[in-house]
Amino acid sequence: MSKKKGFTLIELLVVIAIIALLAAILFPVFGRARENARKATCQSNLKQIGLAMQMYSQDYDGFFPLWYNSSGTDGVNKSWVDVLAPYANAKGKYDNSKRPWYKSTVFDCPSLEEYSASSAAPADYLYFAVLYGYSSCLENELVRIPKPSEVGIVADGEIYSQVTYANNGKVGTLGVVDSTSPLRNRHSEGLNILYCDGHVKWRRALIGNSLADEFNAKAHL
Repeated sequence: MSKKKGFTLIELLVVIAIIALLAAILFPVFGRARENARKATCQSNLKQIGLAMQMYSQDYDGFFPLWYNSSGTDGVNKSWVDVLAPYANAKGKYDNSKRPWYKSTVFDCPSLEEYSASSAAPADYLYFAVLYGYSSCLENELVRIPKPSEVGIVADGEIYSQVTYANNGKVGTLGVVDSTSPLRNRHSEGLNILYCDGHVKWRRALIGNSLADEFNAKAHL
């Protein structure tokens, strides 16, 4: 009766090497697939925000909301996100101890981790005053945007401040709060942008790049 033969050391090492090789090949693929899924979810978020903005503009004579209303009430109509929350099915989900303030809604990008309340923002997206400096008009009035399909209005970002094309069109470093470079390329070295006509597009951009003209209505006459 023959004895049962086990694996030799060399055979075990060969198997381990093969597994390590397969892991080295597959893990990056899985990582890219996961990020592509997150990017698609982010794009879906922005499309829904775009729909909310269109519904709001129909109710308010063709205007998109102001970025911030100092006389408003937190969670109701103070920030642009507060105003759009009821239109985006996020009403009642306000919590300013979280980042973003409307966590697990369309205002929450899946590729951005939660931050402390000290750096909290209402959304993981920036809202641009695309008409800033245009006849002193701070509101985003649709009729004054000649080519809405070319002008971005909401994009991946990481700061809570007034954002205008004039001084806030740069891409900054993930995890670093910087009002001079508030955009973030957290999706495969690029960012998702919602345009004034409601469509969403991924745009490749590296840290330090300026996309100021992308959000400037006057640059698309």
